Amino acid sequence: MLKNIIFDFGNVIMNYNPDEILNHYELSPEDHDLIRKTIFESKEWGEIDSGKITEEEATEIFISKVPDKLKSKVKQIMVTWPENVDFYEPVFNYMEELRKQGYKIYGLSNTGMQFANFVKNSEMGNYFDGYVFSAQEKLMKPDRRIYERLIARYILNPEESIFIDDLKANTDAAKKLGMLAFTFKIDKLGELQEYISNH
Repeated sequence: MLKNIIFDFGNVIMNYNPDEILNHYELSPEDHDLIRKTIFESKEWGEIDSGKITEEEATEIFISKVPDKLKSKVKQIMVTWPENVDFYEPVFNYMEELRKQGYKIYGLSNTGMQFANFVKNSEMGNYFDGYVFSAQEKLMKPDRRIYERLIARYILNPEESIFIDDLKANTDAAKKLGMLAFTFKIDKLGELQEYISNH
């Protein structure tokens, strides 16, 4: 019997799209493209998620790579970008329903601590019973050890748990540990609801 619902963050509870995030800032098309490449398409961005460097260290690197006129903009974006992500309200409404039905809700995400703390310290944090974040653990999905850490930390039975992620490699890894898994896109919310109600 299903008891635990585990959500990834990017493209599951929110729309992670660097171009849409950058549209919140006043940038010329050229500056928009340069900043997207410098920040969101950089190797350092992945290193933030894997816990190899902090956001502050990455910010210094990004600032060093852009023209003087964009240095303060890069700094601003690095501090404020989590506020400019669009969260999927229907998913949060569904999470609220699940909680009322007695399910436990967990987050398992490849993300840096700045975004992790933004979620934890906002109203969204109230939806979750616990989290595991890659930057904190210095482990990234689909490494089985990050799933095992979630299971151990919250004493979960994999067979009573479902993991929801937008990437098949990550849901496949969860299945190997005995969990149910669902590869998600926002237009599949109805399918997910049906899948969970049937388990």
